[in-house]
Amino acid sequence: MNGSKVLRILIAAVFVIVVIAVLLRMAGPNTVDQSGIGDSMVNLAELAPKINAVEMDNGSESIRAERGSNGWVVTSRDGFPAKPETIQEVVRGLISLKKSQRMTAKPDRHSELAVAWPDEKKESRRIRVFAEGSADPIVDLIVGRAVQAPAGVYVRGNGDNQSWRCVGTLGAGGDIGSASSMSSWLLGPIADFSADELQEVDFDGLKMTRKDGQWSVETPGLVMQDAAVQNPPAQDPNAPPAETNPKRDAMKGTLPYLLSGFQPEDVRREKPEDLSHPNQLSVVLRIDAQHTVDARLWKEGDAIWVRLAPGDCAGEANEKLTKAAAQWNGWVFKMPSWRTGYLNPLFEAGNATLAPSAPTAPEGSGLQAPPAAPSSEK
Repeated sequence: MNGSKVLRILIAAVFVIVVIAVLLRMAGPNTVDQSGIGDSMVNLAELAPKINAVEMDNGSESIRAERGSNGWVVTSRDGFPAKPETIQEVVRGLISLKKSQRMTAKPDRHSELAVAWPDEKKESRRIRVFAEGSADPIVDLIVGRAVQAPAGVYVRGNGDNQSWRCVGTLGAGGDIGSASSMSSWLLGPIADFSADELQEVDFDGLKMTRKDGQWSVETPGLVMQDAAVQNPPAQDPNAPPAETNPKRDAMKGTLPYLLSGFQPEDVRREKPEDLSHPNQLSVVLRIDAQHTVDARLWKEGDAIWVRLAPGDCAGEANEKLTKAAAQWNGWVFKMPSWRTGYLNPLFEAGNATLAPSAPTAPEGSGLQAPPAAPSSEK
């Protein structure tokens, strides 16, 4: 073989190598090997009808939901009914994940992507999915920080050092945050009676009534006589405004809304001592002339817990109350933390004496009811 022929062969070989390199460079992230995490997602899609358990560990607690003969339940909360939408969101989100970029494989850098496990910052989420006929999880992933443009999330297979940037959405904002709290796994709301559906509220010997869309507190010993109402005393324009009363304001601003879109933050089985808990508050909410709801509230640390039960019920059954009461039976519920601050004044003994109450302003007056529940409470 002469030298010119060898040279032509070498030039051709170099040309082929350069072409292959250029094509691979142009292909970019789409050529990332989809094995490992990719195989798990394919298997998950095929096995979706057989999935019977989903676990999420946020570093503080592990949430486990299992599918039973009567639907999904949160076994980490003694079998309270689970919210199927949350489980579907997690599974569909996992199926949608596709690798787009290889990230770090160094364990000491996993925390930068929030895929370290265990994670001292509690930013990572470990998700495990189980299917019928398999004792081991069919998916076991560490889900990290969300990324943008396109929406995605950092992911690492549990036990693997290699981490990935994946395209896909697991929940609101592209991360798993919308399913990280216990409240999003619990079936709810457990009660949805608006303030407009109540007639009156009794609390601590005091009564609130609603008339023409306004709530007012009837204070014992301070009810005006007819003559006083017809001929009210002259008001001193220079007098300071009447002193506000935190307890009265808390009553008017919270109790009529106690059953409105109530999505519990947590739940546990009722215990005998719950009925005799110290510093317990008793509230009776009257839906109509024949039906009431008894609510018992107490504090455990900074949290407020509530027990709900049908009260005096006569005549025809109230279908809405009957359905809600079935969810209450045998359980006590943790009030959402955003409501705790509004309810705290009711537990403070210093507010026992109430000033006369003006009715709440009707709709359109500019005064507002307590803030609406966050998006997790629908």
